[in-house]
Amino acid sequence: AGYRSFHVAKCGYNVTIPEIYHVFAAHQVEWNLMGKTKAWWSVLTNLPKTAEVSDDIKEKFYASGWGGVKAVTHHEVRLHTPLAGKRVLDFGCGLGRMAFSFANDLQADVTCVDQSYHHRAIAEQEWQRRRRAGRVQFVTSTPDLISAVGGKRFDFVFSFIVLQHMVPALQVMYIEQFCDLLVPGGIGWFQIPWQIGARFGGRLGGCDLRESTTIGGMQMHATPMNAIREALCSRGCISSVDDRGHKDIRDIGRSAYVRFSKRPRHTH
Repeated sequence: AGYRSFHVAKCGYNVTIPEIYHVFAAHQVEWNLMGKTKAWWSVLTNLPKTAEVSDDIKEKFYASGWGGVKAVTHHEVRLHTPLAGKRVLDFGCGLGRMAFSFANDLQADVTCVDQSYHHRAIAEQEWQRRRRAGRVQFVTSTPDLISAVGGKRFDFVFSFIVLQHMVPALQVMYIEQFCDLLVPGGIGWFQIPWQIGARFGGRLGGCDLRESTTIGGMQMHATPMNAIREALCSRGCISSVDDRGHKDIRDIGRSAYVRFSKRPRHTH
């Protein structure tokens, strides 16, 4: 019916957005449950598995956001253009740890996207308490990310320890849309596992979509590095995909840091 098709190279099949909605919905149920019962732990697993945490823990949690943002913008991407007033997409923003830093510390106009209503509700409440500069808009995601953000385009697209919890079909779907959402000349960065141990990814490494809806909990999945490059290239982005070993995911698998950009339009 004219739906856009996404090629999931790891699994050897194509999917459309309508075909993946039931998988996304199953994941969303799990993350909403975590948002109600253990939201802070679901973002950083060294935090308590409780619905509420102390103000001291919250202060340290949000203060740590700048370290993560600085590591990416200053060292991984090495942005030469300030983000003040620029549009930033934080995909899978959770409780806003990084999004708040992009706004407060870099004065960016941030769109904070997450699939969990309950994480988003906490983030919105915390932003009212912590806002110093910039702007944060909160959006609930769907597989159709472009529609979820209202067709907005971004100068910088960011995602950290988020894609790893999605099956390969959703990973590819979002990676392609990350490129679509960049303005010409825009830059993006995300982390994703490119290899996962057999005991974490399900019987077929997340390729059995029916199985993925029944596993429940916090799943871990991967997309191979060549498939990441191909997904971005197919939408007009150039990328560098670097193996970072066990960084961010410990002994679960191997992690990749991906920097990508969209070529600027040339006028004559």
